[in-house]
Amino acid sequence: MNRPLRILHTEAAKGMGGQEIYILRHMQVMRARGHEVALLCQPDARLATLARDDGFTVHTLRMGGMARLMRGIWSVSRLVRRERYDVVNTTSRRDTLIAAAGARLGRTPLVVRSRHLMSPVNSLLTYTGLPHRVITVSRFVKQLLAERGIASDTIGIVPPIAVPPRWTDIRKDDPWQCLQDVRAEVRAELGFSDEDIVVGCVAVLREPKGHADLLRAIAPLCKANPRLHLVVVGNGEAVMQRLLEMREEHGLQQQVHLLGYRDSACRLMTGFDIFALASHKEAAGTVFLEAAYVAVPIVATRVGGVPEMVAEGSNAILTRLGDNGALTAALRLLVDDPQRRQMMGRAGWDWMRTAHDFSPAGHGETTEHYYHQWLKELGHG
Repeated sequence: MNRPLRILHTEAAKGMGGQEIYILRHMQVMRARGHEVALLCQPDARLATLARDDGFTVHTLRMGGMARLMRGIWSVSRLVRRERYDVVNTTSRRDTLIAAAGARLGRTPLVVRSRHLMSPVNSLLTYTGLPHRVITVSRFVKQLLAERGIASDTIGIVPPIAVPPRWTDIRKDDPWQCLQDVRAEVRAELGFSDEDIVVGCVAVLREPKGHADLLRAIAPLCKANPRLHLVVVGNGEAVMQRLLEMREEHGLQQQVHLLGYRDSACRLMTGFDIFALASHKEAAGTVFLEAAYVAVPIVATRVGGVPEMVAEGSNAILTRLGDNGALTAALRLLVDDPQRRQMMGRAGWDWMRTAHDFSPAGHGETTEHYYHQWLKELGHG
């Protein structure tokens, strides 16, 4: 049996998106497996509050600017020497420049850079010069990194975690009935009846998430069916304004519901009949796993790591990016066929309960495998 590790995760972002959710879930999994896990982030980061409230040790450091960079490197070197971490796992470019350099200076045995995005890599320094190894979330992103010049054998893949919703513990004897009960509660809260068909989208409101494409694709279906609704959960001022304008242009004020940010987004998804996301790019997409976990069929674009997060043809229909007609047709197929919706939703539900790679146990095992393998390769077995 491998020994428990002392691990420090770092993140420079102050907001709370998919990357930060991945980090928090990862930390929880590794702690549950017996490792000592701590976090280094900026003082006003949302992740700092959530991690601290969950009982993690949180170290804070202002990041940004050359003066802070130099001070930060020295501070991290002292921190890792004092705490004697086995692994420092960085996340974004800014914290990697500080934490990876500081960890190297402090002689941390293993420095790992995580990559949760599929945007172009501008500098190889934070992937090859400072960290020893790289972890990413999908085969697609690993291929992108390899094409950029990062040695393939230094890159590991650890997919996102599909976490069972906490409210499924209410009725462990019959989780399917529990899901139906929560679905009924959510639909009542949102004001939808059994006759309404709800297409939902949960994603931060940024242009690459394709919200405008989705609204454009569903508009003719809404006009043809007054019981069809689009619910959008997420915030982002510029895209929100655009969606408000489009809703008015199409005369869909009663059928397009823009809810903004919601803490209970995963619970809200139980009230959807269809989950839809027309992303222009996606490294992986934890939200697709969450939709599957609550038995909601998926319509999405075939981009990035999305095909690795769904069972295409079973619980999901994928369309080509930019083909709005195909997106409309995929939505229509499910809108018009409640039996198909139920069959695909149940397929996703069953899949999530057998897909070990996406489970907390599978995630932890894979991460441990890489950490210990790389420590041995670097002479710290």
